Amino acid sequence: MDATKVIEEKFRALSGRLDEATVRLWAAVEARALGHGGVSTVASAVGLSRTTIYAGLRELAMTPSDGPPVAARMGRVRAKGVGARS
Repeated sequence: MDATKVIEEKFRALSGRLDEATVRLWAAVEARALGHGGVSTVASAVGLSRTTIYAGLRELAMTPSDGPPVAARMGRVRAKGVGARS
């Protein structure tokens, strides 16, 4: 089975249990594990944008001394003002 199918199956198994932040981090971990071309492979397998996966990679690169992401410090998944208007 190719990497795209494996990643797609993993995502289907987890997607209903993850919020946006954890989906982004999971996708980043998968992309990093694949190495060169991993971001594109994961993006096409699960339908996330490459920008979202790169954001997850930046978050993974943060050291614990950098603190949690801004949204987590606010008790939110999304930063204030981000997302669809109500």
